[in-house]
Amino acid sequence: MDSGKQSLNNNKMLEAITNNDFRSLLKLVVENPVAHVNRSEYLAKVFKVTESDIINGHLDISLKERKKVAQKQITATVRNTTVISFLTGIPGGIAIAGTIPGDIIQNMVYSIRLAQQLAYIYDFDDLIEEDGKIQTNGLLLFLGTMAGVNGSASLLRVSSSNAIKYASKQILGKPLMKTLWYPLLKKITSIVAGKTLTKKGLVSGIAKIVPVVGGVTSGSITMIGMEMSAKKLNSELLRGFEQNYSERDYEKDIKIIEAEII
Repeated sequence: MDSGKQSLNNNKMLEAITNNDFRSLLKLVVENPVAHVNRSEYLAKVFKVTESDIINGHLDISLKERKKVAQKQITATVRNTTVISFLTGIPGGIAIAGTIPGDIIQNMVYSIRLAQQLAYIYDFDDLIEEDGKIQTNGLLLFLGTMAGVNGSASLLRVSSSNAIKYASKQILGKPLMKTLWYPLLKKITSIVAGKTLTKKGLVSGIAKIVPVVGGVTSGSITMIGMEMSAKKLNSELLRGFEQNYSERDYEKDIKIIEAEII
């Protein structure tokens, strides 16, 4: 992306943050290549197999190994976001107007990347990617789960390919899926926006008032927040992994979703 387009994109991001327009901001962020994780390249690297094995579906990885790789990824993500957040916290009051949006964007990028990475590890990739493109609605379910939004994790699990065998028994066709998706997705978007743009921006702003202490505080806030949200997503995806997910679990998730949209 050339400097002119990047500048325009940055202005649009700042406008979206200012207007608390999370949908627009998310769309702008996912358009940036840095937010994308190539599934075959990533899985080949972390599971030490060839990309052709991934592409051809020749991947037989135990749940124990998946959990191990997921934990390593979470640890690396928390470490990276903490370092960057510390650096953006250093300027203090002088650069406060310029660093708050950057802090929000970098956390969104790492959250989006982690959502893809954990989705690929636990075979939830059908919800988050299609033909190499990030699916915004599916991504919102992952971000909602990370933010602890009620119903997000349940909708994430029942919408995945792991639940297809149960969905057919429940006659969960497209009309009903839309009934489940749309009201809850609207709620998820609103809550994630509040936590990402309002609360995060406010806390980061307060932390950056004092230069050195601000950097330490900003890094600590980011570390705690990212670690908690990452562990939450990891735990919920584990519950929905094919080996762990039963028809009874599916029925419980449907009831949770119905309770949220009534």
